[in-house]
Parts: sequence; C-alpha cells; structure tokens
Amino acid sequence: MMDMMEKVRLINEAMEKVDSRYRLSVILFKRARLINQGDQPLAKSKSAKEYFIALNEFLEGYIQWKDKDGEWRGVE
Repeated sequence: MMDMMEKVRLINEAMEKVDSRYRLSVILFKRARLINQGDQPLAKSKSAKEYFIALNEFLEGYIQWKDKDGEWRGVE
C-alpha cells in the first residue's frame, strides 16, 4: 500500500515529464480507464488503484502521448 507522501512524490516526478497538470491527468485517466476495462497492467504498483497503476506505467515509460506541438513522447 502506498502512503500519501509516496503518491505525492510519484505525481511530482511525473509532472516533470509533461507540460501541464491537465495533460498528465488526461493521460493517466485514459490509461486507468483501459485497465479498469480489462487491460493488463504493464508495470507493477504498490497500489491496486488503476490511476496509480497508470502512474507507474507512465513513469516507467510504457505510455506514449503527444505533447502540445503534436510530437510523440514517452517511450524512449
């Protein structure tokens, strides 16, 4: 189980990779919805919540997204 400080640390780390909180939120909630609908998680997480599973996938580089200029980011 994740404690609050660990969740905040992970979110702050993820914020460094995107240009806005809104973009991060959309990326994570879209992936969380897919996990909720049956997609297998691509990364391990201490939390069973789909949002935090998606957050771990994002931080480990499993999720691609388009930035504000339309360039693909994420998987290196």
